This record gives sequence, structure tokens and C-alpha cells, in this order.
Amino acid sequence: MDWFRNLFFPPQLPTERQLAAGRHALITEGAVAAVIYSIGTGNFLAGYLSQLGASISFCALVAMIPQLGCVLQFLSPFLFERIHHRKLSIWLLCVVYRFALAVVFLVPLAVPRAEHARWVVLALYTLSFFAAGLVTPGLQHLTLGLAPEGARGAFFARKDIAAVCVNSAATLVLGRLLDRFTRGGDPGTGYLVIGLVCGALAILDAVLLALVHENPVDFVCKVRPADILQPVRDKTCRPMLLYAVLGGLPGGLSTPFLAVYELRVLGLSHSFITTVGVVSAVVGMAGSWYWGRLADAAGWRRVIRLTAAINLSCTLGWALVRPAWAPFTAPVLLVATAACTGGSSIASMNLQFAASPAHAKTTYIGVTSASASISACLMATLGTWIQPRLEAVLGNASIPCLFLTAAVLGFANLAVNGRRLPNTKS
Repeated sequence: MDWFRNLFFPPQLPTERQLAAGRHALITEGAVAAVIYSIGTGNFLAGYLSQLGASISFCALVAMIPQLGCVLQFLSPFLFERIHHRKLSIWLLCVVYRFALAVVFLVPLAVPRAEHARWVVLALYTLSFFAAGLVTPGLQHLTLGLAPEGARGAFFARKDIAAVCVNSAATLVLGRLLDRFTRGGDPGTGYLVIGLVCGALAILDAVLLALVHENPVDFVCKVRPADILQPVRDKTCRPMLLYAVLGGLPGGLSTPFLAVYELRVLGLSHSFITTVGVVSAVVGMAGSWYWGRLADAAGWRRVIRLTAAINLSCTLGWALVRPAWAPFTAPVLLVATAACTGGSSIASMNLQFAASPAHAKTTYIGVTSASASISACLMATLGTWIQPRLEAVLGNASIPCLFLTAAVLGFANLAVNGRRLPNTKS
């Protein structure tokens, strides 16, 4: 068992060469994980659920599970803040997360009846993203701990660029493959192939993550339930927490409906969406490079505010798109969103990391993300209840009404709370 101990509980601190190798492994692992996540949360999942006969509201219900799983980040500090070597716990949870997500697409092999398969998919999807929610703060802390001081923006830009390149290429190929099976009248086989590909990627992801040399945490403590309120009481962190919580409202109202809206209402194909994804990848790489360097020069707050303004404008744009215009306007919205997504997530995470004390970073990151997820889930639940009722009156205009409401809420939060965020450089 020496190999196991050396892999997860090495007796000596990692050398700088090992830490550098760990950074490279994380960049590659992030690219593989991005493909699994993209397939499991985007148009592939929406099309798969539609193939199983799911309604729009059921598709939106499943699409909000990732946000619901993030609520478990409240519990992450109780696990991660008390241990020096966190790699094994992170690895096990990531294995559950990615393999359960891959198995989702293989459910019809064991459960042929679609009405039963839908609920099995929901159960596996919930297991997957509950594991993801629990592991995310620990994985983020591990990654941030390996990022080079003074150049975190550039490191995360490289990591994001690699993920975008690999993800766009993989989804393009799989999208065309799926459309070929669909045109041949056998979409079920196409989704089974996608499930097998995700399973192989999950194995590769597990190997890469195991090869990362962890930088052990110096300070550990036993987190008490009362410590969960520490970010709320911290005046430095409170503006970020409030902005994240209120920012979850528009995301919860719009994100769960976007993929199914593209496929069912706008009539876009998997090939079209993934082809646009290639262009989005190129723009996304440029965006990550630009936002990472802007953050190094001007601070994370400016990046958050600029990317939020563009993303919210795109949400408003989706409310105005019509099926006849979709082939021309949808690519603009998808590309603009891709240009900002990497910068927004990098800036948000690093601002949380910089604004939190050294002894409780996992707690602060977990509480902020979980609080935002709770608000997003509540709004998504409200959206799945409202949408069928709006559809009975407005038809296909029901989802654009939700997009419009989400944009208004998001701009209000940006105007009021975005200017109160702390301004910290990487």
C-alpha cells in the first residue's frame, strides 16, 4: 500500500517541480472535466430528456439540479477544513460525480421504459451533482493553492483556454455524430455512444486528478455549525456574499430553460449549436486571456462588473430572439456569452479567495457558492411552476418572459451591489 500512501498522503512536501507538474495535470484534467460537464448540462442532456418524452418543465427541473447540488457546499467546510491532505476526499467525490453523470446516458440499457428511465436519470443526476457540490470548494482550494502567486490570472486563463479548446472540439464531433443517428431514426443509439464516451473520459479524469501533487494545507480546524455564519458577519466578505446571492436569482430563472429553448422553440440542431461552439471557443480563449490580464492589472471587481453586464445583455437578447432570426442572432448571443463566461467565473472565485481569511477559505467559498445556489434553486423552482402556466396563455413566448424578468433582476443587482464589491488584484 506504499503506492497508495505516496499518492494521497506523501510523507514529504512536494517540490517545486512536482507542483509545476500538478499545475499541468490540473489544466489537462480541467479540459477533460469540461467535456463531461458540457455534455451533462447542455443541449445533449435536453435532447436526451426529450428523447425520453420529458416535458419542458421536467427538463428545467433536471437542469436546476446542478444549482441544487451546490447547496451542499455548506457542508464542505466540515469535511475539508479539518484535514491537511484533502486530495483523497476530493478524488473520491470527483469519481462519483463524473461516473454517475456518464451513467445517466446509459440508463435505457437497464430501464427500457421511458417513463421509468426519466426518474432513474433524475436520481443519478442528483447523486452526481450532490457529489459535485460537496467537492467543489475543496477542489477549488486545491487548484488555487497550486496557482502561482502573482500570476493567478494568467494561470487560470491558460486553464480555461485548454478547457474551451478540448470541449469545443469534442462537443462538435459528438453533436454531428448525434445528429447523424437522429437523421437515421436511431437517436437512442447516439446517446448510448455519448454515455460510453463520457465513461471513458471519467476514467481519464480520475487518473489525471490522482497524479496531481497536492500542496497540503498548513492550518486546519474543526468547523462548528456557528462558523457557517462567519462570512455573513464579516464586513469585508458581506458585499460579495450579497451580490452572489442576488445574482443567483436571474441565473435560476433563465439558465434551466436555455438549452431546451434552443432545441424545441428555436429549432436549432445539435450540429448547429456545437458548430457555433467552435467559434465561441476561439472567442472564449481570447476572452479568458483578456480578462485574466485585466484582472492582474485592474482587479477582479472590474472583470466581474464588465462580464456581468455583457452576460445580462445576452439574457435580454434571448428574450427577443424569434425562430426565424435564430440562425443569425443565436450565434451572436452564444459567442458573446462564451467570451465572458471564463472571465466571470475566474474573477468571482479569485475575489472570494482574496477576500477570505487564510484559515477559513473553504468555509467562505463554500458558504458564498451555496447561498447563491439556494437563491438560484428557489428561483428555478418558481420558474418551473410558472412556465407551464404561462405557456397555457402565451405559448412559446412563456420562456422569453422568464428571460426578460431575469435580465431586469440581474441589472438591478449589478447597479446596486456590483459597485460595492471589494477591488482586489491577483
